[in-house]
Amino acid sequence: MWVERYKSALGKSNHGGQSLYCHTLDGVEAAVRALRLTHMVDKRMADIAVFSTAVHDVGKLDPDFQQMLRAARDYPGELSKFPKKRVKHEASTFDYDHQDLVNGSIGEICEEIRAACGYSVNPDYLNNSEAMDWVWTFVVTHHGLFYLSYEKWGDNPIRACVRRKWTTFYPNEVRRFTLADLLFTFHPIGGLVILGDLMGSFAFEQKRNLAHVFENVSDLHTGFNLLLREADVLEKSIQIYDPRTYSLQQTLKLLAAGL
Repeated sequence: MWVERYKSALGKSNHGGQSLYCHTLDGVEAAVRALRLTHMVDKRMADIAVFSTAVHDVGKLDPDFQQMLRAARDYPGELSKFPKKRVKHEASTFDYDHQDLVNGSIGEICEEIRAACGYSVNPDYLNNSEAMDWVWTFVVTHHGLFYLSYEKWGDNPIRACVRRKWTTFYPNEVRRFTLADLLFTFHPIGGLVILGDLMGSFAFEQKRNLAHVFENVSDLHTGFNLLLREADVLEKSIQIYDPRTYSLQQTLKLLAAGL
């Protein structure tokens, strides 16, 4: 189900468009290559980060976001053709059936990662709520804009929410997970999903394969420095369909300093 859904959806709008499946697997391959440049020995944490890269854009399945991508692909620069409703895909992470799709496809996703990228994710590491909390944190924070908040409203069960202003106090909040939590807990790979996503996007923008992109990348610092040089180009490619800033320069500087 996950593969089918991802192959039928758009992930990128430029250069004629790229399927969500291909963009995702580019990101996973980049994340695996970056992971191999580290001395990370905790296989469970590495597997959670790689799996998270595979599902980081699940919010792009949002029908409104798909409409934005199709308009940007088919009518580049023609703002009158764009839908009036604009959405941030990370904010759509828990909308529709996205959470159930991921939770019900863990085995399928792990097998696809192994087949496509040669990396074996142990699905047993993901069959618990603690691991999935971290997965959703990676997903929600992968552009550095949002964080994951668990909130209880009245007599309803605790639910996952996507929040933006981490300095704001929400009286119904039970606990929260932020990018800072990832950077500390998963050091040095707390930014792996961001790095994989951007390296995959960079390769697509440059029309180069990832082996070529990583040819002179010997460590994570080098990878982040490469992306810092190209951050403006990557941000402009996003702004084709989303005019708001993602502050890629600042986010990458934060991750690089964290190393």
